Parts: sequence; structure tokens; C-alpha cells
Amino acid sequence: MKLITFDPGNGLKVGALIENDMVVDLQTAYKEKLAAEGEVRALTVAKTFIPNKTNEFLQGGDSSLDAAKEAISFVKGRLDTSSAVYEKGSVKIGAPVPEPQKIICVGHNYREHILEMKREIPKYPVLFAKFANTVIGPEDDIPYFPITEKLDYEAELGVVIGKRAKDVPQEDALDYVAGYTIVNDVTSRDLQKRTLQWLQGKSVDGSAPMGPWLVTKDEIPSPDGLEISLTVNGEERQRSNTANLVFSVPHLVEYLSSIMTLEPGDVICSGTPGGVGVAMEPPTFLQDGDVVAITVDKVGTLENTVRKVEKETVKNYVAEINNRLSTIIDLGKNQTEETLRWKPAENKWSIVDVLCHVEEAHRFWLHELERTVKNPETKYGRGLDHYERLAAVENTDTVAVSEVLNKLQRLKSTIRSTLLSLNDRDLLIEATHKNPKFGTRPLSFLLDHFMVEHQDKHIAQINRNIEQFNSHTVTTK
Repeated sequence: MKLITFDPGNGLKVGALIENDMVVDLQTAYKEKLAAEGEVRALTVAKTFIPNKTNEFLQGGDSSLDAAKEAISFVKGRLDTSSAVYEKGSVKIGAPVPEPQKIICVGHNYREHILEMKREIPKYPVLFAKFANTVIGPEDDIPYFPITEKLDYEAELGVVIGKRAKDVPQEDALDYVAGYTIVNDVTSRDLQKRTLQWLQGKSVDGSAPMGPWLVTKDEIPSPDGLEISLTVNGEERQRSNTANLVFSVPHLVEYLSSIMTLEPGDVICSGTPGGVGVAMEPPTFLQDGDVVAITVDKVGTLENTVRKVEKETVKNYVAEINNRLSTIIDLGKNQTEETLRWKPAENKWSIVDVLCHVEEAHRFWLHELERTVKNPETKYGRGLDHYERLAAVENTDTVAVSEVLNKLQRLKSTIRSTLLSLNDRDLLIEATHKNPKFGTRPLSFLLDHFMVEHQDKHIAQINRNIEQFNSHTVTTK
């Protein structure tokens, strides 16, 4: 079984890939099966056996895997009628384990890689860690941040733990494995070599592309003898076989479980073959636009494109949003009370109305921004509801303009500090907008859309009111 995570537009789900590139929503498929059998609690039971988080699904062990197989078997005869089936091209495929509790990496585990790095064969596995912030999926780009100039690749077989393991002997080790995936241990070599510890070069956001799926162990009874290769723009850079591992997968499970308790969803990156960019003559590192493809026998191919993240993108947004808000505040300060409260028509807004709406909209937008960063699975944006806007201009006849401008001034500082707490990687977070026409967009869309809809638009509206007021004054004199 090829287990995946996918987003059909309303959040990540656990799924499986079946023939003809069809994606099955396992929870929904199992619910449909149970309902067809007369189970009145179909949804509740389906959520129990097949939750929509990979770690929780793996915690279910054989019971959840059996339920998934039953779900797939059920929908195969109903591909045209089941609401659980999607065409692969209509959904976004994510990393098969989006939020691993632990990512344990093994360095210097292929003999040829050890030799090219001019090291000795280790007596014990060389271990380091990556974190969940590094994980991206098979359809994501590898971010190339300005902090590094030496971005390198490392093809690895990823071993996903399927049940809690502590002090497991080698002969039983594979019983604790759920399956296998591919991980690219993207490494910033210049950061890695700043100190004796490798962590900073290994933990940059987006530096662990994973996928394209998790192949369950029943399809790969043994991880020994799997061919592994990596190409950059079609040029082969790495090739080896897992038979060349210094420490085999069973050995690693035994060794690691003697040190720590391994949990379902933990990922072991088993090491990379020779041929890394830093060891080439001359050293050759990844560049913007490079396509990196890793193929592992019986698992599949993971392909990602390197994309340069422009320097100080967040700071650019801070400056642009700040300048626009300053313009709005200055326009409000430089008008007479009569100009501010004049309306072009009975059903039109005065400048005070606009200022009150801008203040409300900025507070609402800031709340949505913070909420989306903390929980990308929530929908963001006002969508088609504008009740807050209408409430904000309801009592503007009694509002003191100076107080509104002071609120905007204070809000400007809050927005600035909030944005500066983000990093450029945060701008790549994808979430679903409440307005269906926008679908799923990166967080940068929220900022861009806000500047157009709630800053540029209202600057133009204030200037238009000023021009019309001046024209009206001249006409009536």
C-alpha cells in the first residue's frame, strides 16, 4: 500500500494511492464501507480507526492498516460514485509523515561516502537530528534561503516506525517498521561547518523533502539490496545500494531503541551514498531552478525543484504595509473636520467611515495572520462576510477622528512587530481561504491581497472623497 497525505482543499487527510493515479480518502472510504454494512456510528468508528493525522493512524497499528485495506477494496468497485476518490492531479500531495516526533539521521553510513569525506569507518552510528520544521512534501520546492551559499543534497532511504520500540533486538527490528519513504537530507554546508556540531546546517526550514509516499512493509519485506540514486537536472550524482550500508536498518532500529523510545511516525534517515556536491572536484552546490530527483527501488521517485527565497522578503512587506498605513493616517490628519465627515452621497462612505473600517480591517487581518501562522490548517480571511465592516462604520457620527487616528498609529506598531517576528519561510505556508474563489494560497497571498484590498483601495477612496469634496465646495460657492 502507498500511504500518502493529501489536501483536497479543506486540510490534510490520510490517503492511499491506487491504480490510474487515483487518491483514496481512507477515512471517508472506510465510513462509506461501514455505512453500507449498516453501522449507525460509521463516521465515529472511521475516525477511530483511520484518523486524519499520520502519526495517530500509525499508532493504530495493524488494526488501522487492515481498516485502510478494507476501505481501498470497498471503493475500487465504486470509483465513479464514491466521494472518497480523487484524481491525483486535483489534490496536493504532502509529506507522508508531515509532523514526525523525531527525525533521526545517520551520517557516514555508506562506505563510499565515508571515503569521499575522508573519514574512518565508525564503530557506532553517527547520529544527528532534523526537526518537523524541515519537512516538506513531494510537490513543494526546496527553499534556498540567503543564509546559505552552499546548499547540498543527500539521497536517503527513510524508515518510518510503526509501533513503539524500546530495546528491540535486530531479529525483531523490522516488526516495528511501518514502511519506507525517501528523504532528501538537504544540507547547508557552510552552516554545517561553522561548528563541530552539524545541527545548524541540517535544520534549516524546508530541508527535508519527503515522499512521494510511504510504502508499507508488506510490499518491501526487506530494506536490504535496494538500489538508490540521485540526479540533478537529469545528471546522475549519487548511486549505491542499501546492501552497502555500514549499519543496516535492523541494526539501526536495535541501536536507536536502546538509546531512546521510538514512537509511531518517527523517521530514521539511514544515510547517504557517495557523490554529494561538497565532495565533487570542484565542489558543486545546488542552484535556483535545479531539479533534484531521488529514486529508491520499490519505493519510487521524489522530485523537488530548488527555489531561491528572496532576501528579507518579510522586511519588504513590513516596509510596504507600514508606508501605506502611514499614508492613510497622514491623509486623515491633514483634512478639516468638514472634509472628513462629508459624504459624496447618502449611501456612500465619508473619510471617517473609511478610517474606521481600515482600523477594523487591520485588526481583523492581523488576527487572521497570527492564527494562520500558528495553525495553517484553519481557513483564513473574511471570505464573503462583511458584518464587521458594516459594524465598524455604524456609529461614526459620534466617533472622534483623533481617537481613530491614534488607534491606527498604535496598530501600525503592532503590525510591524508581528510581521518582524515571522521569517521568509512563514510566507510559504499554504492555507485555505474562506472565499472559495481563492482556494488554497500561500501566506504571502494574504499580505498581497490585504495591501490591495484594504490599503491601496482605501487610499484611492480617501483621495477620491477629497477631490469630490473640493469640487463640491467650488460648485456650491
